[in-house]
Parts: sequence; structure tokens; C-alpha cells
Amino acid sequence: MIALPDEFVLPDYTGNTIGNIPATVAALLNIPFTGLPPLRDAFWRPLAGDVRRVIVILLDSMGANILDQEQERMRFFTDEAAVFGRITSVFPSTTVNALSSVWTGAAPAQHGLLGLRLFHSEQAVLSFMITLSPNFKRISDALVDAGLEPESFLAWPGVGEQFTAAGVPTYAFKGQAILDSSLSRMHGRGLTGNYGVFSMADMLVQMGDLLEQKPGEPMYINGYWPTIDTISHFRGPLSAATCSETRTLLSQIKALLLDGLSPQARVGTVVFLVADHGQIVGPHDQHVYVKDYPQIVDAQLMRSAGEPRVAYLYARQGRVEELIALINEQCGDRLLAVSAESVLKSGLFGPPPYAPETRHRIGDVVVIARDQALYLNPDEEDLAIKRMVGHHGGLHPDEMIVPWIGFRLDQVAN
Repeated sequence: MIALPDEFVLPDYTGNTIGNIPATVAALLNIPFTGLPPLRDAFWRPLAGDVRRVIVILLDSMGANILDQEQERMRFFTDEAAVFGRITSVFPSTTVNALSSVWTGAAPAQHGLLGLRLFHSEQAVLSFMITLSPNFKRISDALVDAGLEPESFLAWPGVGEQFTAAGVPTYAFKGQAILDSSLSRMHGRGLTGNYGVFSMADMLVQMGDLLEQKPGEPMYINGYWPTIDTISHFRGPLSAATCSETRTLLSQIKALLLDGLSPQARVGTVVFLVADHGQIVGPHDQHVYVKDYPQIVDAQLMRSAGEPRVAYLYARQGRVEELIALINEQCGDRLLAVSAESVLKSGLFGPPPYAPETRHRIGDVVVIARDQALYLNPDEEDLAIKRMVGHHGGLHPDEMIVPWIGFRLDQVAN
């Protein structure tokens, strides 16, 4: 086992992460599921009993810290909840692998998508996983052109595949711009319907129409909306703009979904609200600029994969232990470097069975940022990074802890 700082919040894949959501939905719908187990009973059993439809709305970057700060102004939403708790993101706490866990019910080590940038041995390239492009030049789907197949990339069945096989139609709602992206294709295996929307209000209206058209029929609906994440990155996760956006979205969910459905559509319908991760503020004076540490650069074979809060380093042959020592000696106040093998065995990425490429994709050394630090390669020292206020990916409580809020619509007064 590895020794981790006390300030880190660790994912518990036995029943307290967003990766446990699919099995929770399956348990409510009384269908079989292969993957991580359900969330702990307190997070869903109060809503159980003749559940026919489950809706999970994921608001990107809506960390529990936002709800804590805005507690009084958000009582209009939270006071009606039958379930109100906190769960964690997965590791790393970043969108591409977190959503992959939500759409497979597997941990990152099991599905194999382990971060924002990954090294692909078959294509011999460091990739940017949001667009499946080379990291050095963001040409969307360039890796697809080079032979990567989105539908077979994740080494675990999709939620849509499992639910559909069990007789539960599965629907996804997301922004029109990402509807047909390669990442959406990875996540959307087995979907009954895939809907593009233009705003949160549009999403909720379309969800409501689907529920009204099929009263009493079993279904699973997943909705994803990114605006809290975008604002948090550039204004800060606890800024007035971010908190106002969060209140606005919750107001729309209450008005259009919790209060807006007919009695027929509400029967047996459960709604959950969650996030994939939160964010922290990353002050520039805590950044670690790798170019300023020539010995650390010299011990690496290539620039790191992963992301600024959790980096995967590939060491030159025979220099793994040297690289770990250099980072911990020169940057130990801001970074923790450990062997990739030890991190995998510790369970931070999740339990076995591991995806075939997992061990290769996390390199030789895993660097985890402490407090609010960032680990920046030269290609990351651009205006976008320097202008960003909020960040995520690591194990800080503000990144890891997210709200889990549940409603049984036939028990909510409207």
C-alpha cells in the first residue's frame, strides 16, 4: 500500500462513488447488472418500491462546496429531497473518465479511460481524449481516422447495452454540439434514444415530453449539462457567476421536471441529481512548471499524459525510482510522486479486473497534485491555462465530493 496525505479524499468503489450509480439504478428497477455494486442503501432505498423510471441529471462540476456555500438560497430545491447526501467522484476526478464510469458502471481501471490525455501505443501518440485527437494538434477524431474505434474503446459493456438487454429502454440527453462526438459514441452503446438539446430548459422540456408520452413504461434517462464547469474554470467554482448558474439550473429542474409533470407521468418515477466532480481554485504561485526542473525533465522519456492535477510520467529506462525521488525532493510541498504499479494496487483507480491497456496508460510514475498545485508541461503554459481559475482531477475534497440528491416524484407535492 502507499501512504497518501490526510488531506486527500479517496474514492470508495464499494458503494460511495459516481461509478456506483448504474448499479443503483438497476437495483431500483429490479434488473440485473454487471459492474460495481450499488451505492449504500441510505442513498436509494428510501425511494424504492415499484420504481418504473429513473432519471439521473449530471451537472458537470457542481461540487458539494457550491451547495454548502449556497445552502440557504438553495433550500427551495434541497428541502423537498427524499435523499440528500454526498458521494465522491472517481480517480482522477475529471470528466472523460468520470462520465465513462457513469456510462459503464465500472471503475476507471476497469473501463480503461483514465484521464484527459492518454498515450496510445498502437498509434504511438499522446492523445486528447475529449476530441480523440493528437495532443500536439487538436484535429477532432484524428485517432478514429488512425484506427481507434470509439464503440470498442471502453473495456466494459455500456449501461445502455445492459439495461436494454434487461428490457429497460435507455435515453441520453446532452448538448447538440456533442451529440455525435466520438466520446458520446463510446458512452452511448445500446441507447434507445440519443437527444441533442440547446439549453437546460430545452433538455427538461424534451425529457418531460418523453415521460408524458410513455406513462408507466420502464425507462432510464440520463441528462448531462456542462455550463457550471465552463463558468467555474474561468470565473472560479465559488464565484457569484457559478453560484448563480447553479441556482438557475436547479430552479429550472424544479419548475419543469419536479413540479411540471402530470400525475400520470410522475407515478413510479425517481429523479437523481449529481455531478461528475467539483473544482478548486489553482493559484499561479502554486503551479509547478516542469521546464524549471531540468533533472526531472531529463529523467522522462516524453511529456506526461494525464492532466495537470494527476500526471502519468514515462521514465527513461532504469530511472523510475530516480524520477520519483527527484519530484518528491524538489517539489514535495506541492506534488506527490509514486510508482504507477503501487497506485494501481492501492485501488485508487478501482478494483480488478483491469482493462488490458490500463497498466500502460498510467505510465511508470503517477504524480498527484497536493493542495491547489498544477503540474504543467511547456505545452500547457498557454493562455487558456493561465486564464483558468478553477481546476479538477485530483483528490482535494472540493474536487472529489459531489452532492447526491434524490426525489420520488409521486411523493413530491406539486
